[in-house]
Amino acid sequence: MLQRRSPLLVVVLASAAIALALLAIGPAFWLLAVAASDSTVPLNQLPRPAQLTMHNFRSAWTGGSLFRPFVNSLIVTLVQATLNVLLAALAAYPLARMSFRGRDAIFVLILATLMIPEQVVVVPLFRTVVNLGLYDTLAAVVIPFAVSAFGIYLCRQAFVSIPKELEEAAQIDGASALTTWRQVMLPLAAPTLATLFVFSVIGAWSNLLWPLIVLQEQHNYTLPVALNQLLGVFATNVRYAYAASVLALIPMIVVYVAMQRWLQRGLLAGAVKG
Repeated sequence: MLQRRSPLLVVVLASAAIALALLAIGPAFWLLAVAASDSTVPLNQLPRPAQLTMHNFRSAWTGGSLFRPFVNSLIVTLVQATLNVLLAALAAYPLARMSFRGRDAIFVLILATLMIPEQVVVVPLFRTVVNLGLYDTLAAVVIPFAVSAFGIYLCRQAFVSIPKELEEAAQIDGASALTTWRQVMLPLAAPTLATLFVFSVIGAWSNLLWPLIVLQEQHNYTLPVALNQLLGVFATNVRYAYAASVLALIPMIVVYVAMQRWLQRGLLAGAVKG
């Protein structure tokens, strides 16, 4: 029999949940309020409905020339997220299903790279990109992070949870390893792949450090780099910078809403053992 919680405990838990929600939502709400406020509203006050305007968003988009950085970020994000899902799934399949010498050692080494901060590998990555002649190109932003150790780990765990009988049935029908991976493993691991795609999109879209290092010309800027420049250009008008930040958040919100069903299934995959 389930023990009933006391009313005091319920009040305490509800209050804590509300406080945490306000801490999480409060800064985003304040960012949106300042971005949509008229210039007559002090920055330390919330605007009234009559003081809301879309002028800041239009001025930030046109004055900051954000269209080209937006397109660059869209290209980088889609290509990098797609490559991460495909390459991680390809690398994870032999680590999950094939037996060969050194398989476990390779997997441990891949996991060990998760403990290395990105800042540590920036210098060797930069030298490699320059030697390959990719400096100041969008390819230099995509290629070094085309696959992640976390993605390989996530896909491997999804493949391990798939019953071997399905794979054996495909092999009996004459399917090759690549065909089995494409027609059996990928459809069954779709929720996990969708989850990895969402994580990859968020990481690629919001990445600032690496594009800031390898991109020089303004026409190659991604959106985070362009927003970083706007913080200096619009230093006298913080509302424009805030409005540009809100515009950069809209695609991520759309992606999350569109992929929410798959994301929930992917996160809960394997939570209940059948």
